[in-house]
Amino acid sequence: MNTKPKVGFIGLGAMGRGAARNLLAKGFDVVGCDLRSEALDWLRAQGGTPASSLADMAAQVGIVVCFVVNSQQTEAVLFGDDALVGKLPAGTVFIACSTMDPAYVRALERRLEQHAIWLVDAPVTGGAVGAERGTLTIMGSGAPEAFELARPVLETFGARVHYLGVAGSGAQMKVLNQLLCGVHLAAAGEALALAKRQGLPLEQTLEILCSGAAGSWMLADRGPRMIAGQFDNVTSAMDIFVKDMSLVLDATRESRYPAALAHAAYLAFLATASRGLGALDDSAVTMHYEIAGRTSSFTASPAC
Repeated sequence: MNTKPKVGFIGLGAMGRGAARNLLAKGFDVVGCDLRSEALDWLRAQGGTPASSLADMAAQVGIVVCFVVNSQQTEAVLFGDDALVGKLPAGTVFIACSTMDPAYVRALERRLEQHAIWLVDAPVTGGAVGAERGTLTIMGSGAPEAFELARPVLETFGARVHYLGVAGSGAQMKVLNQLLCGVHLAAAGEALALAKRQGLPLEQTLEILCSGAAGSWMLADRGPRMIAGQFDNVTSAMDIFVKDMSLVLDATRESRYPAALAHAAYLAFLATASRGLGALDDSAVTMHYEIAGRTSSFTASPAC
């Protein structure tokens, strides 16, 4: 007999599938919801149970993991036309793994408290590969008792599960994480575009840069796709980084904090997306620098 709690799972995309697979592998029963029938077919093939509706899922579980894209989708799940919030039993723990505005998260906790639902704010980092391998870093926050109920679930797909305090603290940490990720990703795209323009051997360039002090997780992970020009196999879409870097800039404005590098990275993502490339993999940001390099005309300043 399985004594582990049955877990509801919403959002079986690139990140959600890996997390759900690890839950199943660790012996949790998973009841899943997704708008795409192929995602539910995948869950059934993995040994999970597709739910016919949010109400069907809510009737079976005491913990819900939500891996949707943003706060708008989280809001729609909880309070939209088929509102989950009125269907969950009192005492349910709702684990929100999306990257969201910290102010929204704090307000969401208060709204869920009115329905006797616990919120655990638990954004993650480590990418789809980390979700698949169960090696994500999780930035958790919320009421301590709710977090302890959520911990066994989080530990199935997170190798490093951190508790940061009151709700919204996890979201704040994720914003800092995205600042660095965005700057590192844009810098990787810029460097490899310059290497290409200079005629350097790209595979060897990537090997050298990754092996020394210039290396970064983003360069190692996105660099191969950048030099191959393979942006259709999407692990994280460009539009997601436009959204995440917008949250970074919101935080810097609220703190009256200058963040020139974050702003430059945001503009690179926005410019790439504005060319109709927002649905491509975020490694396509290198195309922004390639195009900028082709259209720029620099003239040397005369010697003094």
